[in-house]
Amino acid sequence: MDKVFIAAVIASLVTLALSIVFTNVSKIDFTNTVFFLVLFTVCANFDIELRDGARLSLGLAPLIGALVALPIKDPAVEVVWIFLIGSLVTLVTERNKEISKERILELLFDYSAVGAFVLIYRLLLNVLPEKPELQGHYWPGILIASAIAAAFLFIAHVLRLSYMLSKEGQYPAGAYFSSVLRKYWVPFIAIGFLGVLMGLVFIGIGNWFVILVLPLLAVIRYAYNRIAAADIYLLGTVKTLSVIPEEIGKIPPGHSKRLATLAGAVARELGLGPEDTRQVEYAAYLHDIGVIAREEEHVSEQDRLLGVEEVVSGGEDILGKVDYLKVASEILRGRGGLEKRVVDPRKSRAVSVGSGILKAAEDFENLITGSDDKEPLSESEALTEMNLERGVKYDSKVLRAIAKVLPRISGEDLSFDAEVSSESAAFWREPED
Repeated sequence: MDKVFIAAVIASLVTLALSIVFTNVSKIDFTNTVFFLVLFTVCANFDIELRDGARLSLGLAPLIGALVALPIKDPAVEVVWIFLIGSLVTLVTERNKEISKERILELLFDYSAVGAFVLIYRLLLNVLPEKPELQGHYWPGILIASAIAAAFLFIAHVLRLSYMLSKEGQYPAGAYFSSVLRKYWVPFIAIGFLGVLMGLVFIGIGNWFVILVLPLLAVIRYAYNRIAAADIYLLGTVKTLSVIPEEIGKIPPGHSKRLATLAGAVARELGLGPEDTRQVEYAAYLHDIGVIAREEEHVSEQDRLLGVEEVVSGGEDILGKVDYLKVASEILRGRGGLEKRVVDPRKSRAVSVGSGILKAAEDFENLITGSDDKEPLSESEALTEMNLERGVKYDSKVLRAIAKVLPRISGEDLSFDAEVSSESAAFWREPED
């Protein structure tokens, strides 16, 4: 991070130097500039909450609005000062975030991105024709320049978030990029559209535009925050449901948590993205939820197989009723060998790989915990036994991934053995033929 931090500092200093050079104090309309500064500072204190704790600042809207509304005969440098001063005020006054190195890096990166955003906007205005002029200094080319510049700002925002997430999580930045891109583009367009609307309405009626536009921002924030809250409740519900079979004595205590931890680690090792890994974990948490529908012990082999089918179908039916858990539902279905029924190419890999992970992880967990008629095995013994059916019942890549991630998760609050023998580890990590 040190190299990135130094690069961000240099880029910010260059942006500051260029802002000073291009600022013509005699041509600044301080009344309107201060108005947008106050508006930006207020909005920057409010975020839109997205899934998985992601946030998007409402300050983007007045920033784009200022770019459209303020006089543009000069290089729109007022917008850079608005962002810098407003962000510093927000940094000092906000109470829910500590001033950390990561927070400073975020500010420096965004400041440089806003400088480039304004520069691109100005370069485009020098190329686009200034006709027809509709009102004041406004012409349609402003909308095109604003849209292209805002698209750059969005990509810069996604890159910064992807990098920060890669430092906090277990994926490279590229894996997070596509995830963040899908998650942010709709709310970003909504806020950007309201920003342009701010600027256009300001040109027509002045400061009174806040009466029309700010309520729309509040509505968007409320709607997204409700969706984010629903996802938090969903995760809590998933974890609560996962312990029901344990509480009624159908499965050993901690089984679902151990399985979700192992399955998630294997999914990351095999290169599944954040959303797909989360679906694998959801499926692991709820893989035995259907067991609560079984009333009696099954004695015959046929009845035992029917009982397993009830568990799979019961859990799949429960997860399938929630749109956000449909991939997890298909993963659970695939545990019974039905993953080939998935035809959606966006889901097929996650379901196919996830089903194989879930099957192997569950069998591994069962082998090392044992049962009433079978003694528990060590991790090495369990892996060796599963290797006998490698390529038939289990994917060899999944088995090697299990061996590779076990040392990383054995230190957590799990019942896995603390060590994997060096002989077993070397055997399981050998390259695939």
